[in-house]
This record gives sequence, structure tokens and C-alpha cells, in this order.
Amino acid sequence: MQHLFQKLIGLDQNLLMLILIVVFYTIEQLFNKPFEFRKRTFHFVNGIPLQVGYMAVNYVLAFVLVAWVQWIKTHHFGLLYQIQIRYAAKVILGFLAIDFTFYWAHRVYHTWALPWRLHRVHHSDTSVDTATFFRFHPFDAIMDNITFMIAVAIFGIDFNILLLFFLVNLIFTIAQHSKFAFPAWTDSIFGIIFMTPNLHKVHHHQNQFYTDSNFGLTFIFWDKIFRTYNYLPVNKIQYGLEEFDDKKKQTSWYLLKSPFLNIKRVTKHDDDKTHLTVVKSEMVKGNQVDY
Repeated sequence: MQHLFQKLIGLDQNLLMLILIVVFYTIEQLFNKPFEFRKRTFHFVNGIPLQVGYMAVNYVLAFVLVAWVQWIKTHHFGLLYQIQIRYAAKVILGFLAIDFTFYWAHRVYHTWALPWRLHRVHHSDTSVDTATFFRFHPFDAIMDNITFMIAVAIFGIDFNILLLFFLVNLIFTIAQHSKFAFPAWTDSIFGIIFMTPNLHKVHHHQNQFYTDSNFGLTFIFWDKIFRTYNYLPVNKIQYGLEEFDDKKKQTSWYLLKSPFLNIKRVTKHDDDKTHLTVVKSEMVKGNQVDY
């Protein structure tokens, strides 16, 4: 088991990212006929500068994060350094702790004005697909690294656990933004524990009632515990933010400068709570819901 663990965290994540993007992006074309490579070039290309900027900022902050993890380890700071349990258990608890921290950080991103100005770049995408993986503002990396540092300090996370989380989160993030809808049974079975692609897409709904829900990265049960879980069939989701519903506002330059612009948030709220309760109930039972 230890050998397998070392193999996993030793994977080249940049190569894995490239492979996953190529595979999912190609599958999206097969599921969306006729082929739309030309139509989607604008969407794909405008995400690249954002991702390059994000990776550049993240690369610089990686040195700070590594030094922080090493300092925490040297001083045995954090909960997991204070308890004597098998390392496998520490890996599981550490992974859960990081995801738990990001659940709350994600809620902050949606609640506080400054983090939202950065995070809304990701939510501004009106055509969620694999290329949405690129759509994070470069300064979003600052918030992400601060969140990692908080998790490391509180829970005593070591570097190997961080690497494992990076790997799993990379796979989940790309899959969650893929354009095609996964079968409903994936939500009925895996959606009990994990944030499936269909459940994450609800988080990208233009209606704020749904946007401010399903905050978990890997696990959905945080949302169920803290009552931020929502469900909606994928074909009923309208993606993006209404204040960005303009092709000129989908360019990389506009998205890069958007956090520094005073853009009023357009909010919509769902009033049909009774119907939503029925949908959730049927979802749990694994039944198909007709609208």
C-alpha cells in the first residue's frame, strides 16, 4: 500500500492534466454533434491566458507553501502531529481535512466581496466544458494557497498528503467541468459521498440560489451536513453569470481586469421550494424526475 501511495504522489501532474484535458475535450466533441471545434475555439483560447497567469502565480507561491509545510512538520504543529495513529489513517484524515477547509473557503469566496470579484471569473463561463478548467483568475491562486496554508497549520498536513490531494482534485476538477451529462445513476450511487460532475454543474447555474450551493470540491457530504446541497437536472441548468452574459465580457482581457471593475451582481432566486424538495426526494430514491 505504501508503494502504491508513493507511485500515486509521484505521478507527473502536468502530463496527467494534459492527457485528461485532451481526452475529455475530445469526448465532448463526440457527444455534441455536429463537431464544434471551430465554434468553441474562442472559448478555449480565451481561457489559456488565465490559466498561464494562474500557474505562474501558483508556481511562485508554491515555494512559500513548501516552506510552510516544512516549518509545520519541523515544529510538529497541527492536530495530526499530536496524535499517534497509523500513517494510512493520517492520510485519510488529512485529505478530509483539506477538503473540509476548502468547503468553508469556497463559501467565503461566494460571500465576501473581494474573494467573489476574483472567483466570479470562474463562474462567468456561459459554456461550461473542459476548457472551464482554465478559467480561474491568476490572483485566485493566492486565495487557494492561503486556504492550503490554513489547512496545513490547523491539521498538521504533510507534503505527501498535499500531493495526493492535488492529484485527486485535478482529476475531479477536469471531470466536473466536462460538457456532457453523466448518467443519473452516477449521482444516485457516487453522489451520496462524492461531488459528481452533474452535482458540480448545479453550482455553475446562473440562478444564485443554485450558484451558492454544492461548495464541496471532492465530497458532497459537507453540503448535505451544512445544508448547502441542491440538485437540478443538468439539462435545466443555465450556466454563467447574467452580468457577464455578453461575448465581449468573455474575452481573456476583460476577465483579467474584471475584479477591478465595479460590476453589479445580478441575483436571481428560486421561489419554488416545494418543487425543489420533491426533486431532492426523488433524486435520493434514484427516480427520474420529469419537468
